[in-house]
Amino acid sequence: MHRKTRPLALETDPKGGFFRCMNRTYPLVGLIFLLTATTAQAEPVASGAAPGAPTSSPQKLSIETQKAGLVAQLAASKNPTEAVQIRGQLEELRTQSIRPATRLLMRRAVRELGDEKAGDAVEDFGAALSLQNDVAVLWRLRAQARLMGGDTSGAISDLGVALHHDDNDAVSWQLLAAAEDVAGDGQAALKAWQRVMELDPQQPGAARKFEKLQMKAYGRPT
Repeated sequence: MHRKTRPLALETDPKGGFFRCMNRTYPLVGLIFLLTATTAQAEPVASGAAPGAPTSSPQKLSIETQKAGLVAQLAASKNPTEAVQIRGQLEELRTQSIRPATRLLMRRAVRELGDEKAGDAVEDFGAALSLQNDVAVLWRLRAQARLMGGDTSGAISDLGVALHHDDNDAVSWQLLAAAEDVAGDGQAALKAWQRVMELDPQQPGAARKFEKLQMKAYGRPT
């Protein structure tokens, strides 16, 4: 059994502040829609390949090139509306390589996460990772499930893997800031949030969040 870090912080008002925060961090309903919409697109690619076959190099290169361009656009975005659109495009690219069998597990886990069944979601994300452990978004999603279930150290570990695969994912950095904050490491939380602000400066409430984390990390300025 995973060690649960600071469970009181997670259990206080479980249907209120914490879960509202997590759902803002990762729009679960939007992800379910995205997975449904992109299944038809993914299946023709997967149907002609062996179940364990990796994405072809030219296609993977094209996706990475598109992603790099969108990451740069998000960092330079000038208004919230533009940023929302770019975030959606990035998430679509990040889930594009997920094969149908993995996608089914992921969709079920996302629904469980939306229903606050964190333990079930962790298991299904784990099963999805056993099929495609090179997909960063799966590590990020299992980290969210672990954090919602109180397994802070497990969440931080998963986010380390997610960021190893995709270190420009602002959502993973945002989750890492939340996990480090819950774990009581104010300086690590602040550092992660600074990365969020670099990657996604239009993130709602970013400046206020930065001030709060800075206060926790270093105390009130004199």
